[in-house]
Amino acid sequence: MMDKFTVENYFQLHDGKAIDFRLRVQKDQNNQYSFYIHPQDVDGETWDFKVIGNFLECTTSASETLNSLLVNSETLENIDKNVLFLLIKQLAHKVKELETVNTSQRDQLFKRVQELKQFQREYETAQEYERDRS
Repeated sequence: MMDKFTVENYFQLHDGKAIDFRLRVQKDQNNQYSFYIHPQDVDGETWDFKVIGNFLECTTSASETLNSLLVNSETLENIDKNVLFLLIKQLAHKVKELETVNTSQRDQLFKRVQELKQFQREYETAQEYERDRS
């Protein structure tokens, strides 16, 4: 089962649309190479890859890819099923991450509300105590 986009997925996406591609290589301060690839002289996707030894890691996010695919319905109709499945899987993973973050934030907010209610009760009790003393 695929977890990341591959160069093969990229070529499948452009099958029948492009045979020449432009590749731009970059080297960072840690001497690590990366590159992006784009069809030469035709419309198409630009994907980024990081070079790790003899392996490539696609660093283009599923949302970037999906957004660009939705612009062109013809591309979406012709997309390889493996690429589409991978997009859906990555989007589902992203939704799960967001749900986890939202649950955590909701829990923190609920806890803070409880603390504020407790503070309000203590403050009101202290005011009543002061009134009783006067």
